[in-house]
Amino acid sequence: MAAVLCRGGCGNSEATGATDLLAVFDGHGEGGHWVSETCCEVLPKLLLRRLAQANTAQAAGSGGQVSGAQCVSPTARNPQEADGRSGTEWWREAAILAFEDMHAILETSTAKVMAREERDEQLALEGEPQENGILELSSCGQPAIDARCSGTTGTVLLLLPSRRLLAAHVGDSRAVFGTRRRGPDRSPWRAIELTRDHKPDLPDERQRIEDAGAQVVVVGCPPHSTHRVFTPHQSWPSINMSRSLGDLHAHTQGLTSAAEANLVEQLWDPGMEEAVIILGSDGIWDVLDGLVAVELVAHAREQGNDPAAVLSHEAYDRWNKRGLQGGYTDDITVIVKFL
Repeated sequence: MAAVLCRGGCGNSEATGATDLLAVFDGHGEGGHWVSETCCEVLPKLLLRRLAQANTAQAAGSGGQVSGAQCVSPTARNPQEADGRSGTEWWREAAILAFEDMHAILETSTAKVMAREERDEQLALEGEPQENGILELSSCGQPAIDARCSGTTGTVLLLLPSRRLLAAHVGDSRAVFGTRRRGPDRSPWRAIELTRDHKPDLPDERQRIEDAGAQVVVVGCPPHSTHRVFTPHQSWPSINMSRSLGDLHAHTQGLTSAAEANLVEQLWDPGMEEAVIILGSDGIWDVLDGLVAVELVAHAREQGNDPAAVLSHEAYDRWNKRGLQGGYTDDITVIVKFL
């Protein structure tokens, strides 16, 4: 599991200010920590590159002059392009392509691992010594990762000037947005989910899985049962989500790396409202709902405490109270940002 919080400034014609990038990756499987850490390092860069390319294409399509590096913030209010796509559609497509780029890197890495295994098996049959050392994916020394039975969720948010937010995700690491009216008569907090958990029992997700010849089965007893993707006689562990990065075996069963991406306009009024974004792994959301989480972090901030630490500890305590076998608690990663 890995979490990243990045912030960088980028001037643009809409407004001054920085573009914030928030991302959480929750790995699973034997090599899930390697997959999540690699995606944590690489996917934000792929996303920014794709968005820069989208900006260049928008400017060229609308007759603008393109020179030098492009800012990652949209410079136009969703202009209609020559091919009929709006600026929002350009950005959604760019985010989806970035996730596909990341998954392709994991496929390439896994192919290198498999080729190495085949060579080692052949050398063993021939009585020759096997190769030693770390298998590298690229000339820069990035280690190769076997993503056949390991993968990660990926939830990335770009908070842009003028209260615009791009959200792209696969899996069940969730983003929640909370608001309340400012002032002495401030209203209670409200919470909305910016993402939906990609679970196999969702009708559209189940259809894709069943079209691939797999099944969605219930494992465990209520209230702690889960839906998993399963094919009789499969040799890898069943998975409890319907989209992910990596998990190449499960992707033969209808899983996809296609991100769900949305560009949201004017989420809140900073002059009238307080706002907070919570981005976390399912270790948070399996034991806390969005509104409770928003209220917890807001209260922690008012008390001068670390909101993310308070929320993490509360989730951990709730996992312990479940009394699961071996004192099991899920991985917990959370980012909290007040606006």
